[in-house]
Amino acid sequence: MNSKLLQPILLLIVSAIAAFSIFQNLSTTQEIIITHDVVTPTATSGSGIGTVRTFNIPITVDGVSGPNDYLVGTLTTWVEASGDKDELRSTDLVFIFGKEQDQIAMGGISYYPTAGATLSANTETIRPIIGGTGIYQGAVGQVTSTNLGDAGWTHVLEVKLP
Repeated sequence: MNSKLLQPILLLIVSAIAAFSIFQNLSTTQEIIITHDVVTPTATSGSGIGTVRTFNIPITVDGVSGPNDYLVGTLTTWVEASGDKDELRSTDLVFIFGKEQDQIAMGGISYYPTAGATLSANTETIRPIIGGTGIYQGAVGQVTSTNLGDAGWTHVLEVKLP
């Protein structure tokens, strides 16, 4: 192949690779700290495997409370406790930030005490962010949730946006 023809082709390929690398690094990561009061299920249905607990609670976002900031969720029991082991529940939480279209969804599993509606006090669990909408469209990351007992909860969202 002619070297005069090969140079522009190689330059084009190198430029495309460089542009793609820069584009991939344009994502941003932010930390959002959610706090709320003690959780009490708004409804519980079933018993044993398949028990579903639902709740809806106002949240504070990075220290600021808004009238339309809230959390809705469900906990579903998948594996009952045996002996000294806790039961396994899947958790689906949706954090709403001011407008219904601005949401971050989190899901995953954790071990819960059989007698409790939520994690034991002073317990922490990490679950994945499975998506977002509105200003959080394309969100990925993880959420570290901590039950602070009578002081309520914190959820630290480590959010990566494209």
